[in-house]
Amino acid sequence: MFHRILFKIIIFIFLSGCGYTPLYSSFNNEKENIQILNSVGDNKINSKIISKLRIHNNADKDLIKISLNTVYRKKDLQKNSSGEVEEYELEAITTYDVVTIDSEKKIIIEESFIMKNFNDDFEEKNYEDRIKISIANLNYQKLMLQLNKMK
Repeated sequence: MFHRILFKIIIFIFLSGCGYTPLYSSFNNEKENIQILNSVGDNKINSKIISKLRIHNNADKDLIKISLNTVYRKKDLQKNSSGEVEEYELEAITTYDVVTIDSEKKIIIEESFIMKNFNDDFEEKNYEDRIKISIANLNYQKLMLQLNKMK
């Protein structure tokens, strides 16, 4: 009985060190010194990204200048037999021009989402706005990972 418990504990110890690392383990949480030069495109997505980037104003770090351009499209994806749209594809392509002291890089982040048509236009607009905010949050996270890789 004792040998079986000891064997299970030893197997657990060896298997728990399998090398798994979380996706954001290399993400440095230190604040950068980011300056937004300009933003073009979808106002809702850009304003959410800019508000998240404004917290990064650490004067001890080198200045990173960013220009962003967001193209947002809402395309008809599927129609029913009477010609009414049943599904939309929401697509946002954000292009970041990042300039640091050492380098200059263009980062392109694409996000898409399939949304069903609502009977109520007000609810559909609110849902679409929530999706835009989620897209902006994803863009911010991916941008920060890219900036971390540039170091």
